[in-house]
Amino acid sequence: MLVFILVGLGFLYFVPGYNMYLVRSESMKPAINMGDLIISGPVGGPVSNDIAPGTIVTYEYHDELITHRIEGIDGTTLITRGDAIDNPDPWQVTISDVRGVYLFKVPYVGYLTNFIQTKTGWFITIIIPGALLVLWLVKDIIKEAFSKA
Repeated sequence: MLVFILVGLGFLYFVPGYNMYLVRSESMKPAINMGDLIISGPVGGPVSNDIAPGTIVTYEYHDELITHRIEGIDGTTLITRGDAIDNPDPWQVTISDVRGVYLFKVPYVGYLTNFIQTKTGWFITIIIPGALLVLWLVKDIIKEAFSKA
């Protein structure tokens, strides 16, 4: 099952218009939590909805990506707000700023990613399994060499 999920996420990562983002704040709680991996699709794409009030979008603001819900539309300007925040965003968001429409989330993947980026996480998830794989291959090579002797 895990392999199926990883293959599906890998496929989405390489399909144009679809993106994965790690959530780094609690502004969309309870719909989206910090540490979740969100998948977004293209605006008006075959899977995603068009931009409308109530839609969750990821947009760019000063080289930062923000995922918030659309509260209203005023021409080409979107009024956005995080679910956990009382007031709308104080900056203007235009439709051209939108990078994707929220499709679904994978809970807690961000915590795993952050752990892997630490020295301990790198050691546990990359170095140890890699060393075990090398030892397993060396064992098979030695076993094969002595079986022919």
